[in-house]
Amino acid sequence: MQHDFQGMPAEGSDLGMSARAELIATEDPYFRGIDADASLPHWMTVRPPASTSPGGPHIVDLAGGRGWLVYTFMRRHADPQIVVTKAFWARPPHHRSVCTTAASVSCHPLQHKTSD
Repeated sequence: MQHDFQGMPAEGSDLGMSARAELIATEDPYFRGIDADASLPHWMTVRPPASTSPGGPHIVDLAGGRGWLVYTFMRRHADPQIVVTKAFWARPPHHRSVCTTAASVSCHPLQHKTSD
């Protein structure tokens, strides 16, 4: 797997990679329903940026809002993917780190339930 968060400090990069791993392993990468992301680690929450597009891009808030990832789940029969399109991590108040990526992470097709 390619490391996509090279411009971020180690703490942000590590949490970004860990968040991607959590998204790959979940049954529903869109976390539909009330408290659907309750099984995630305490340092990450998932939400859609617009309630009118529940199947579109989603935001993963990291470490209580100190950073975030924007991702999309690409539903493909042979090779579904989590695609991170933007990543952000806040350094101490006088520094900011912004990284834009287009990284794909393959998921095992059997790990996802698709009900539309």
